[in-house]
Amino acid sequence: MDAGSLYEPVSPHWFYCKIIDSKETWIPFNSEDSQQLEEAYGSGKDCNGRVVPTDGGRYDVHLGERMRYAVYWDELASEVRRCTWFYKGDKDNKYVPYSESFSQVLEETYRLAVTLDEWKKKLESPNREIIILHNPKYCVHLQLKNIFKNVL
Repeated sequence: MDAGSLYEPVSPHWFYCKIIDSKETWIPFNSEDSQQLEEAYGSGKDCNGRVVPTDGGRYDVHLGERMRYAVYWDELASEVRRCTWFYKGDKDNKYVPYSESFSQVLEETYRLAVTLDEWKKKLESPNREIIILHNPKYCVHLQLKNIFKNVL
């Protein structure tokens, strides 16, 4: 079996962000809603103007905006993401999705590492943290503030 056949793209799942106790918390859509969002996203049509009802029609996701709006009551709109890669910070009790654009970079780097069998790939995240892909099952996210704290 060649290395290229070992690569399997990540299956995305859709999440929305709620502010709970003054902290961002990313909550997954249920499987059905996530699948509907993914089908609308992958339909090949322009996402701008596309609205996908979720939560039994209680919320609408405006796909191009990546925002979720309550239909029947006033509530702050929440950010929506198509998620494939996640990290967990020191103070996080749940995984947090990387941005969609950085997740694409991670996925492409991972794909190249798997197909070329070249590991120890380093990436810098948008907030200047370091991610190292060691092997197909092990990835490290180094939070620089912790590294400097330990050095000083």
